[in-house]
Amino acid sequence: MKTLILAAIRCSLIFTAVTALSIAYPASVQAVPTTYQYTGNHFTDVSGPYTTSMFVTAMVTLASPLGANMPLTEVIPTAFTFSDGVQTISSPQVAAHGFRFATNGSGEIIFWDLEVDFASSSILTRDVPANVVDLGHTADGLARNTDMPGEWSQGIATPDAGSTLSLMTLTLMALGVAARLFKRAAT
Repeated sequence: MKTLILAAIRCSLIFTAVTALSIAYPASVQAVPTTYQYTGNHFTDVSGPYTTSMFVTAMVTLASPLGANMPLTEVIPTAFTFSDGVQTISSPQVAAHGFRFATNGSGEIIFWDLEVDFASSSILTRDVPANVVDLGHTADGLARNTDMPGEWSQGIATPDAGSTLSLMTLTLMALGVAARLFKRAAT
């Protein structure tokens, strides 16, 4: 009987530890990756392969959502894709440099300055005080839209499945240890 009581106490301690970890673990996990999407307005000045029906689009994925009331701050994306209707430049092709965002009290993007370059091509979107432009540039042409910024929207954040699986594995291991302790105590 004494062995059974000790096994019950051990199991209780294991379940308490698992419960404490399940409460504390999510707070220690990295933030949820978040994707922001930009849609610019149609180009107004074009040459070469560009037309006035084209515009800049961008998808930028960050390791965590942008904070509220953030001044214009450089961030490093985990992935990005830019298009101007003629070309698409994405993170596997080039490394990000100079991606800057500012947000309002709700964490929504209010100012930005982003540019990607690949070979002799580039795509730029910028909305900072006194400088608003979307630009597409290739060796064959140039497209521009000034003083008419597009809009950013925040995509759905994707939870970190690896952390969830780690916590589930830890819980199942604790249940296995508890079952083994009860089995030993009963025999």
